[in-house]
Amino acid sequence: MTERRRAHRYELFMPLQVMAGTSHFPMAHSAHLRDISTHGVYFISEKSISPGTAVDVTFTLPPERGRPESVIVRGSGRAIRLDRLPGDSGPLFGVAAAINRFDFIQPGRRAA
Repeated sequence: MTERRRAHRYELFMPLQVMAGTSHFPMAHSAHLRDISTHGVYFISEKSISPGTAVDVTFTLPPERGRPESVIVRGSGRAIRLDRLPGDSGPLFGVAAAINRFDFIQPGRRAA
């Protein structure tokens, strides 16, 4: 099998806020980020998101050495794959999303 990924993936396990659907009927819910690359994310959700659906994801990177403040990361793109996963209290879904744009926002900083 040949590798189809365009960028290296990084495991990153943290809470994630997801907005999926159309601008007229958005669906907001919490999920858990599993990995990220420069072109996409994979997250675990209790909600099914059909491939082709517009998604916006938001998560917060905590402060670390060299960066004393947290950073909010927002990404916009489309769901490209849905995996059904077993769950203890019901079905879970793995959602792969291609992200067209990431924005990084430092709280408390004003735009110039």
